[in-house]
Amino acid sequence: MIFMRLLLTLQPGHIPCLIPFDYPHALTAVIYRFLDHASHDYARFLHDEGYRSGAKRFKLFTFSQLLIPTRRITPEGILCHSTQITWQISSPITEFVEHLATGLLQLGQMRFGANTFTLARVEVAPTPTFTDRERLRCLSPIVVSAAQERAGKLQARYLRADDPQLSEALRQNLLRKFLVVHGRAPQSDVLSVEFDRAYLRRKGEEVYRLVSYKGTQIKAIMAPFTVRGSPELIEIGYEAGFGEKNSMGFGMVEVVGDGAPEKSGIS
Repeated sequence: MIFMRLLLTLQPGHIPCLIPFDYPHALTAVIYRFLDHASHDYARFLHDEGYRSGAKRFKLFTFSQLLIPTRRITPEGILCHSTQITWQISSPITEFVEHLATGLLQLGQMRFGANTFTLARVEVAPTPTFTDRERLRCLSPIVVSAAQERAGKLQARYLRADDPQLSEALRQNLLRKFLVVHGRAPQSDVLSVEFDRAYLRRKGEEVYRLVSYKGTQIKAIMAPFTVRGSPELIEIGYEAGFGEKNSMGFGMVEVVGDGAPEKSGIS
């Protein structure tokens, strides 16, 4: 059984604590600190080089939003009243997962901003056995963009959930990731993605998240969807993230329903 996803239970150093809205970039830095503690060479390679597919470079990891059961939104940020916070990190790269687990267990705590969190527990979840049809739920919003010209310059246009280009863009992204990880093409390259139409109608513009990352505004989608096609491509999306900017905290999903994996503890 292969374990490529870590589920962390964190305890805030004090309650309440204020978490800034733009915390994902701080979590990316936290991950690199854990990696660096376990292997400076690997952390430097991943940060500076990453895994290549032609001109594209991938970090090949993703992570969820922080799950804060008791919280209050304030103008300054998220006021956390919970004694425990849950955070998930995933990658298809065994070396990444091993170094991350080592750094987590050796350091035992993480800090970003004015907050210190103690690592109360680390659990591992096996990668599910995927079929050619899965219903998935976002644990962090999905980013998909297309280049468009404005004033003579190419700029990113973030795609909406009902954009006809979205499904193919996600498929091509997963194909590139699969090739980097496995060094070959998948047995089938068929894949289609459809966001839940009833959910989109019910929530309207609420499914779109405008995320600030180091001063850049990124528009992303937070909604359940159904993916059909190659189980291998679905698996790489589950492990490395769907869409773009996964290492910035975008594109992590979980299986909805009976296919959800069981967890087991390692600390």
